[in-house]
Amino acid sequence: LMELEATILLMTVEEVDGRLQRQFKELKLERTKILFFPLTWTIVHPIDTASPLYGKTAGQLAAMETEFVILIKGFDDTFSQIVNARYSYRHDDMVWGGKFQQAFRVSPEGDLVLELDRVHDHKRLSA
Repeated sequence: LMELEATILLMTVEEVDGRLQRQFKELKLERTKILFFPLTWTIVHPIDTASPLYGKTAGQLAAMETEFVILIKGFDDTFSQIVNARYSYRHDDMVWGGKFQQAFRVSPEGDLVLELDRVHDHKRLSA
């Protein structure tokens, strides 16, 4: 895959004029594009004062029925076509204080090996 692009939408349910409505906000990413697909790509949204997630607790995200919609688009040069992938993660899928584990290793022969069964592995850094 080449020329990959990522977009993350934050979906919340909020009260507007006395009615519950879905709100969508695009989250700013550290990097929205990469030229070719490396071994892995961790898509990062910095939670700073400009982030709609800044200062939010797990309880607040649950109350707003928060969901993260992730869209990935890239060019498959084998078939000369654009491919798309969509993912959705609810607030209760989040791991607070977690960090992804490395999903690749170097074999004894010096080859890089991507361990697909470890792509989602993470460890908890704090409670």
